[in-house]
Amino acid sequence: MKRYETILIADANLHDDEQNNLIVRYSGIISSRKGILVKADNWGKRKLAYEIKKQNKGLYVLFEYAGESAIVNELERNLKIDDKILKFMTVLIAKNIDPVALEKELAEMQEKKGTTAQTSEHTGSSEPPAGAEISDQEKENA
Repeated sequence: MKRYETILIADANLHDDEQNNLIVRYSGIISSRKGILVKADNWGKRKLAYEIKKQNKGLYVLFEYAGESAIVNELERNLKIDDKILKFMTVLIAKNIDPVALEKELAEMQEKKGTTAQTSEHTGSSEPPAGAEISDQEKENA
C-alpha cells in the first residue's frame, strides 16, 4: 500500500453545494477502490499564479489517501474528464506503509480533534490547549 496526495484546482465559480459534491465524489472514488482517505481538505478560492483555461482564480482541494496505484489511475481518469477541474497533480508520499499503523494514526487525529474542540468549548477561546502542536499553516492563519 502506498500513500498519495492529490491537489486539484477547480473552477472558482462553483457554488458551495457543488464544491461539497465535488469533494464527496472524489472521496467516494478513493473509498470505493478500498483506499483509505486520510484527509480531504478544501483550501478555498485563491488567485492563480497564471491563467488556466481563461480563469484567474481557482478552488484548491487536497486529498491525502493510501491505496494501490489503481486508485490513482481511476481518480486521475475522472479528473481529466471533469469540466470543472482546471488542473491536478498527484504525488507519491510514501511507498510502503502499514495499513494498521495508518488506521491508528487516523484514530489519534480524530481523538486529538475531539479533545481540541472540547477544550475550546470549555475555555471559550479558539486557542489550542497548552502543549498542543501548531502547524506552520495554522500559525500563518492566526
